[in-house]
Amino acid sequence: MQQAVNIYVLLLGIALILIGTVELSAPLRIFKLWKQWISKRLFPLHGALLILLGIPLTMYRGPLSEIIFIIGAVLALSGPFILIYPEKIRTMFNSISEEMDDAGVRRIIYIDALLRILAGVLFVACYIA
Repeated sequence: MQQAVNIYVLLLGIALILIGTVELSAPLRIFKLWKQWISKRLFPLHGALLILLGIPLTMYRGPLSEIIFIIGAVLALSGPFILIYPEKIRTMFNSISEEMDDAGVRRIIYIDALLRILAGVLFVACYIA
């Protein structure tokens, strides 16, 4: 079981690095893509996906397992919020679109991308260590 969790951490780390890199390369397009996704009827399923992605991280045992546990718990616990309150997320994105200029949106996406990449590097490093 632990070997499967270790491989999951590695694969999720690689995926996070790739997603973060794409976000860095086209931040305004990514923000537009996010706005399109949150307007979809199936967006609440994003919450269920976060729960499913986070739970295995809480089972990881290895280097820096406390940090990976916290990341998994945050993912798993943010999922129900999206399931229950998708309209609040939509409102937040609409507010950001109306109140921020392109430079502000870029900064938000850059921060998000860097956090994803850092988490991905942490996951890959934990697998290697």
